Amino acid sequence: MSADRYKVVGSNASPFAIKLRAIFRYRRLPHTWYLNRGAIAEATAHVRPPIIPKVHFPGDADDTWHVDSSPIAYLLEARHAGQSIIPDDPVQAVLSHLLEDFGDEWGTKMMFHYRWQDHDNGGDRDRMGWWMSYPGMGPTSDEELESKTRDFYEWHIPLWPVAGIEPGNVPLIEEMYRQILDAWEDVLREQEFLFGSRPSLGDFGFYGQLFQCWMNYASRDVMNERCRRLPAWLSLMDDPSGVEGQWLDATLPLNKGVRKLLWLAGEVYLPYLDATDKAISAGNDRLEFEGLGFRHKQKPMKYHAKCLQVIRERVSSLSDDGKTRLQAIVAGTDIWHYLGDQ
Repeated sequence: MSADRYKVVGSNASPFAIKLRAIFRYRRLPHTWYLNRGAIAEATAHVRPPIIPKVHFPGDADDTWHVDSSPIAYLLEARHAGQSIIPDDPVQAVLSHLLEDFGDEWGTKMMFHYRWQDHDNGGDRDRMGWWMSYPGMGPTSDEELESKTRDFYEWHIPLWPVAGIEPGNVPLIEEMYRQILDAWEDVLREQEFLFGSRPSLGDFGFYGQLFQCWMNYASRDVMNERCRRLPAWLSLMDDPSGVEGQWLDATLPLNKGVRKLLWLAGEVYLPYLDATDKAISAGNDRLEFEGLGFRHKQKPMKYHAKCLQVIRERVSSLSDDGKTRLQAIVAGTDIWHYLGDQ
C-alpha cells in the first residue's frame, strides 16, 4: 500500500465514521477504508478512547492513530489546501462549526432513539441489529446471527442514559427530528448546501447522523413522509468527490432552512450544552432544560461541556466586525445569549 494514503477505520453504521469518509472523498484525499473488524480491529485495539473512526496519517508511526472526527477534519484542513470544507468568510465558518456540532451531538440522540428502541417504542432495533452485526461476520446461520444481534443491541443498552434516551425525553427528541427534517427541506429548496453550492463542515455533520436515520427503518419512514429532497441529498453526500461549487456571498442573507436550523440550535441545542456545562460545574449528576415546550433530563457528558467551550472560543476569536455581523445574523434566535461575550 502506498505510504501516502490515509487509513480510515470505521463502520457504515457509525455517523461519525461515514461523515469523515465523506470528507475524505469530497476532498479527494487518498485513503483506504477498513471496517472495524478482524485484523485491523486487533491492530488498533490499543487506541484510546476506543471509538471510531480511527485514522492513521501518512508518515506517522504505525501505532499512532487519531480519533474524534471533528478535530481530524480540522487537522486535514491544516494539511491540505484544496476542496476546503471551511467557508472563507470567518462568520460563516463559525456558523458552520456550530451547525456541525449541533448535527453531530444532538443528532446522536435522534439516531440512537430510532435505532435501539424496540418497535413498540418507535424504534426497530432487531432489523437494525442485523444490518449492523453482519458485516465482517462472514457466513452465518440464522440462529447465530440472531444471537449476535441480540448481544450487540444489549451491549448498547447501558449507553441509553449517556445519550439521554429516557422515556421522558422521547417527545422532544422526536419533535426535533421532525423540525430538523423540515428545515433541511427548506435548505434544499433554495440551494445545494448550507453555505452555497459546495459542502461545509456543517453539511457533513448533519449528513452523518441523518444518513443513519435514513438507514434506520422507523426514522426512514418519518423522513420519507416529510422529505422529497433530503434522501437524495444524503445519497449525494455519501460520495461528493465530484462536487464543484462556490461559497455563498457573505453579504447575502442565509436561506430560510439555515435560519431555521440556527433557531433550533438556539432553542434546544445550546440550552442543552449550557445545562450540561452548569451541571458539571456544580457537580450535579443530572441536567435539566426546556426546549420547544418539552423538558429534557439526563446525565451530563463532559464532552458536551467541552463542545460549548470550543464554540465560544471560535466566536471569541472573531474580529469586532465579525462579532457584530454574527450577532445580526442570529438575531431572532437565542444563540447570542449563549455564545456572546461570556
